Amino acid sequence: MNTLLKIAATAAASLTITIVSNTQSVHAADTYYKVGKIRTTTPTSWRGNWYSYVNGKFCLTQVNKYSVTQKYKGKKHTLFKSSWKGYRKLAVAKIKGTNRYTFNAYAKKAYQSDKGWRITHRTVEKQRIKVLRDYSGGKAYVDLFRSPVYK
Repeated sequence: MNTLLKIAATAAASLTITIVSNTQSVHAADTYYKVGKIRTTTPTSWRGNWYSYVNGKFCLTQVNKYSVTQKYKGKKHTLFKSSWKGYRKLAVAKIKGTNRYTFNAYAKKAYQSDKGWRITHRTVEKQRIKVLRDYSGGKAYVDLFRSPVYK
């Protein structure tokens, strides 16, 4: 009887460990980042036109309530939209453990991810300016300004 009890306890413990480890790995694989609550609209303070200067040309990023688009060299590209499906669906969420937000919380792989965004301030010619910072991986980032900033 004692041996049967030991076998049953071992089987129950291994089943519990298997269930817990499988649940954690499935949750980790759901999205590329661990994120908080997902919203389908952009924050109001982020909405509007944001400008950057890329390779001698202006890049206009438009953040609307339900989409994020970019205009560069006369071409318009919609990056995220709330009516789309998959990793390009607009899904705004805070990335856990950072001060960044992502527009595509449903991304499952690194190449699908936008690497994070946040509102911050930058000093330009002794003036403190609000910028939307787009992180592109590692410590690299691009600052987007509310009005065009010339080279």
